[in-house]
Amino acid sequence: MTRSTITAIGTAFAMMVFAAPSMAQAVCGKHADIVERLRNGYEEQQSSAGTAANGSLVEVFASKNGNWTILFTRPGGMTCLVAAGENWQVNKEPFKVVSGPML
Repeated sequence: MTRSTITAIGTAFAMMVFAAPSMAQAVCGKHADIVERLRNGYEEQQSSAGTAANGSLVEVFASKNGNWTILFTRPGGMTCLVAAGENWQVNKEPFKVVSGPML
């Protein structure tokens, strides 16, 4: 899994855990319905997935033109959209780790 994918999944998980109760109503529904909408409406396909410590499924969907969506599904529960955007990139090679201060 690439570093950007790990970062995106970590960010999405943090957003779900620390989201303020007053934020706008989340987009949630049946997993199959949301996935179908992403495929048909945005040409997005699952590009990566992982299981969170609490057993929830975190998925990243992306299209060839760079649209992306992160979904969060609780075990036996609803699927919710936690983030979406543009310009998704897949890194073909791992990032090089540089020691010392970051510039």
